[in-house]
Amino acid sequence: MFGFILGCFYLLSALTFLWLNNSKFDLVGFFFNKANHKFYVGYELSFLILCMFALLESMSWVFFILLAIHFMGFYILAFNAEKFYSMRNEIDALGQNSMINFSVIFYLLGGVFSLFTVLI
Repeated sequence: MFGFILGCFYLLSALTFLWLNNSKFDLVGFFFNKANHKFYVGYELSFLILCMFALLESMSWVFFILLAIHFMGFYILAFNAEKFYSMRNEIDALGQNSMINFSVIFYLLGGVFSLFTVLI
């Protein structure tokens, strides 16, 4: 059940990111705004908790990898936030659309693999 919820949450996040990007919403600016730090930590924590429960439910390597990725993201956001916010220049050099596209691809793959793992 948690794997299915996690997969749907990933796919919903990917669609939301695409919609916000097509609406010309500055998503990267939103995430790098220090006033939105608590929202972003909560967003990352929700993925972390869902990954943890999905891993406990089915002990799949897919959920373990996703848990490790979200644990690193949560750790950086919660305990080393200045390093995260200092990466803004690197993201701008890479291009905001590239970052959004990378995030959408990651969320799509996470969603598809999570749902596929549940179905097996």
